[in-house]
Amino acid sequence: MAHGSAKIGAVPDSIQAAPTGRAKCRGCGKPIAKGELRFGESGPNSYGEGEATTWFHLACGALMRPEKLGPVLESQSEELPERSFLEECVRVGSEHPRLARLVRAERASSGRAHCRSCRELIAKGDWRFALQTFEEGRPNPIGTIHAECAEAYLGTADVLSRVRRLTPELSEEDAEALSRTLTQQRPGLAKTQGSEEDEENQHGSGSA
Repeated sequence: MAHGSAKIGAVPDSIQAAPTGRAKCRGCGKPIAKGELRFGESGPNSYGEGEATTWFHLACGALMRPEKLGPVLESQSEELPERSFLEECVRVGSEHPRLARLVRAERASSGRAHCRSCRELIAKGDWRFALQTFEEGRPNPIGTIHAECAEAYLGTADVLSRVRRLTPELSEEDAEALSRTLTQQRPGLAKTQGSEEDEENQHGSGSA
């Protein structure tokens, strides 16, 4: 039974209970439990004509697809678990669109990857944030940023609670270390911000 929907073309986005436990969340890649409420986003069918629906945990939908989940939340009046949390994620995600690109926090496994924001190498063992965009409903990894570049790239460094939700395996010790790192924000560099904007103009913002 659908709990709410918002029309996009012929197929509405919706919130509904998962009839089985076989579907995986398109955002985090983990299974959606049978009976759990999930967010369904409609879009072009990559394998044929018409449209198809991709599924997200409600929390992942709010964190990664706020512009799509928001209208569905507004259209329905039934009680939802963590509704205030979902609405807050949608609100903050609308204010800072790049927040929807966040996938998880992690320690850099090598020192070879460059930060998408400052373009400098991310040292092995340093905290970084993995990023992705969505293209035709499919997640597309786009690299990582230093945790210290959150303000410059995402528009805010107030991301710890969001990151902990996206990375549930973080220990308390890890969360405390990441929290300290987030207080050491780097200034944005005009030339790298410009190259980022040029790239977005060519490939889209990634929040759509």
